[in-house]
Amino acid sequence: MRGIYMAESPVPQAVPEAIAKSVADTVAREVGGAAIRGTGNSMQPLYNDGVIMVVAPTDFENLKRGQTVVYKNREGRHVAHVLVAKCKTGWRVTGLNNRTHDGQGVNAANLHGVVVDAFQPVTGTSLASR
Repeated sequence: MRGIYMAESPVPQAVPEAIAKSVADTVAREVGGAAIRGTGNSMQPLYNDGVIMVVAPTDFENLKRGQTVVYKNREGRHVAHVLVAKCKTGWRVTGLNNRTHDGQGVNAANLHGVVVDAFQPVTGTSLASR
């Protein structure tokens, strides 16, 4: 089931912790967006706590099921969750690790942008590759 929901969301690239933010900032500048650090476990197994997501502005009409979006909830917090289904008032969203969808949907007014790239900082200076 999770594969269906996250099909349009980028898989994070492992990058050394020392350069992760600068790499994400560079990509964000290229797409006219912003690099933000995620917290919590609601988007596991795709995004772990500390992942740096590149969020690009997008038109509400261009959203697709399976994309991870960032929206502002009623409490004023920015939330990164995945689009599940289009409904009358916008889009139903959920965290991949949550049992139910969010109580608030995404609409044109609260949409911040779509996640177009992601970087998972890793401790140390070298990375193994396959």
